[in-house]
Amino acid sequence: MNPHMPLPPPRRLALLLVLIMGLLLLLFKADHMKGDSVEYTLATIAMANHGTPAIRMSDIEQAKQLAPERAEIYEILAADLRANKQVVYAAYVRGRGGDVYTVHFFGYSALAVLPYKLLQAAGLPPLKCFQVLNLTMVLVLALCLYRLFRNTARAAWGTALFMLCGGALYWNWSSPECLSAAALLGALALYASGAPLRAGLLAGLAAWQNPTILAFLGFAPLIKLCLDYQPGRGLAAALRQALAPRQLLGLGLALVLIALPPLFNLWQYGVPNIIVKLFSNRELVTVTRLVSFFFDLNQGLLIGIPAVLALLALWMWRGAPQRVLLLGACASFTLALILPALAVLNWNSGAAGMMRYAFWSSMPLLFALLWRLQQQARWPRRLAVGLLLAQGLCMVNALSYSYVQFSPLARLVLRYAPNWYHPEPEIFAERSGNNDDYINPERIYAYPRDGAPIKHLYNARHPGIEDHLCGQGMKLAPGNAAHDSVHGWRYLDGALACVAADPARGQRLRVEQFRLHNTLQLGQGWSGLEYGGGAWDGVWSLGARSQLRLQIPAALSAPSVTLHGNYFNGNTRTRVLLDGKDMGWVQLEQPQPLPLPAEAVARGSVLIELRHEQPQRPSPQDTRLLAVFLNEVTLR
Repeated sequence: MNPHMPLPPPRRLALLLVLIMGLLLLLFKADHMKGDSVEYTLATIAMANHGTPAIRMSDIEQAKQLAPERAEIYEILAADLRANKQVVYAAYVRGRGGDVYTVHFFGYSALAVLPYKLLQAAGLPPLKCFQVLNLTMVLVLALCLYRLFRNTARAAWGTALFMLCGGALYWNWSSPECLSAAALLGALALYASGAPLRAGLLAGLAAWQNPTILAFLGFAPLIKLCLDYQPGRGLAAALRQALAPRQLLGLGLALVLIALPPLFNLWQYGVPNIIVKLFSNRELVTVTRLVSFFFDLNQGLLIGIPAVLALLALWMWRGAPQRVLLLGACASFTLALILPALAVLNWNSGAAGMMRYAFWSSMPLLFALLWRLQQQARWPRRLAVGLLLAQGLCMVNALSYSYVQFSPLARLVLRYAPNWYHPEPEIFAERSGNNDDYINPERIYAYPRDGAPIKHLYNARHPGIEDHLCGQGMKLAPGNAAHDSVHGWRYLDGALACVAADPARGQRLRVEQFRLHNTLQLGQGWSGLEYGGGAWDGVWSLGARSQLRLQIPAALSAPSVTLHGNYFNGNTRTRVLLDGKDMGWVQLEQPQPLPLPAEAVARGSVLIELRHEQPQRPSPQDTRLLAVFLNEVTLR
């Protein structure tokens, strides 16, 4: 089709997508448990109620009714407001007049107000407004791609590819990831196809919640220059075209919109970005995080769009210099989008497979692929279908695990080649423990958590850490396979090997050693390991009897064992047997050394049996029979 001919209205495309959107809205409930929905939901309710983003108590009460799954968090904020605390719940902050706002700019919430009110008036769940908003921006993207391709089928294919490169993961979140990604890709398509004003509008909206999209102002003209440059015409002509008045006007519109969040932040908080001040640290910007962004097996860009990257690499290898320049500009744009995000405190943040930053930061790369296809008169159907199928499998994989679990691919590598994979420490710490928490240099993280670990992570700068790894009086043996990561964190691959630092001092064995199954091996009669902190790091007895086996180091000065524990509900003492020898009743809350049998010392191991007085169930729902919580075993 001639690019200068009038473009027919995309009625069929719009009708198809509206029908699909309606079906998705009907089949899927809005997800209020992921991303930053706590903030955006409350800000939307506030703006719908009184036209300002300032949070009031009435807004919180309404949010608790509309999103009961978040009521506990909203009550924390309400308690802070009632107590007139200056520092309120972490997702919110007080402005200059004392009003409370969300830490994220309220632009996304402002866009959601109209669908919120329409749904409310129709008697439908008003918080489906985020689904409506996200899908509306996907529809806008489809219209932008229709202008780029000038073909309904190709625009529909491009929209499907967007959904299979992350859109399917995030459209249902009550957060702006899908909107930012669709708006950014749409802006690039419009800017490249001669609609800079509309491109500037979309780029500005995309940057409201993800400020690094400011880079659009520099990279959009550069990409346009790569597209327009022809050796026969010269560089000057391409520059004049890329910097024509309409192009600059579009960039100016984008700049005005992009400036709104920092201006609001300056007015209310005295800084251009309150999130940077409260929730980022420049010391976290490392090569390790940059590599993690692209190649992490749980949330990296590579696992999100591998088919797209493979096709781009193939075309770059076989492409003309102009295509290589375009891909270089788009790759640099992606790099510029992600570099500031490397400073965030929560690198292992909530994600659906591919991390949120990777989703919207990959849009310049997806644009490079779409532009390359736009220039082909005939599309290879097998390639087009195969690309969708490959990306579809990536989306299915991404939805199969949460951001506090290792992905199937990561588990496979950890099982068969653990020395090949050393993720950014926060990712390993949170996913090995299946929790979302700050990484703690006093903790030792292991995979798998229960059973015999094949990989450990610890902070080598923490004093006495080897006592925690191996037990008091022990140290890491030479020859452990070690890999140093960032900020003092170190991985140990394979089974942990320890040697006595001073055998006469003995050993203190705690939950980390319970897990290792070398010096201390838990037998029958124990529940799973628990990490409650301090005296509540350990393991509950299970049933009437519990057994454990200890390896006895040579050269102990006075061979004895001391058992430390906390009792449950009426239990006050434990019968202890060492290799079958009855040592009588022992109070583990007031531990006393028990001499080890000479035969056990000579053999180098002892079987300890604990007989419990009156095991009981903690509750009707918890049917375990508990008596004592073992938290430490000392050998001397």
